[in-house]
Amino acid sequence: MPRAVADPRPAVRRKPRQRRAQQTVEAVLEAVLKILKRDGVDAVTTNRIAEVAGVSIGSVYQYFPDKRAIFAALRERHRDAIGRVIEGTLVDHASSPPERLVSALLEALIDEHARDPELHELLSTGLPYGDGGRGLEFRIRAVLRLALAPKLEDAALERTLFVLTHMIEALAHGAVIRRPSRLSLAAAKAEAVRAVRTYLRAQRDP
Repeated sequence: MPRAVADPRPAVRRKPRQRRAQQTVEAVLEAVLKILKRDGVDAVTTNRIAEVAGVSIGSVYQYFPDKRAIFAALRERHRDAIGRVIEGTLVDHASSPPERLVSALLEALIDEHARDPELHELLSTGLPYGDGGRGLEFRIRAVLRLALAPKLEDAALERTLFVLTHMIEALAHGAVIRRPSRLSLAAAKAEAVRAVRTYLRAQRDP
């Protein structure tokens, strides 16, 4: 499968600065989500978006040159929301031991994605032109580097960051959209936290 290539074009043709313009952009994005959840990606057309959003087709094109830009804007909005969760967790646990910070980060990501699992799955796997989740990966890695750098030597740090970043990303996704039907979200979260804590303890006490 070829690697996704970043789209050099801006996601939004014209940045919405006034409140009314921002409301129009939000209406367009929410309309796209409604269409995606109800009818799938093939049903997303600019005419259908305008109809569901209650705006003119010209208003859609005023802010988005095409569907690709709309999908990119949806991902950007989601990344911003996740970024706020990550940054908030870092602030709240700035003085906590690394094990507690990492556990809190994983719990917060699971909780955030569990608010709308269908949306999370769409953005993760259901839209074209994706970035393979690299934006989330980079943000998680940056927080973990801040937490673990004082505790580990360079070689051990890079190894731990590689494994732990992908553990957190995979477990946060899996707990929300891939867990078995007989496994509750609370139980999945507890097992995910236990897994990352076990790995961290192994790095501390090899």
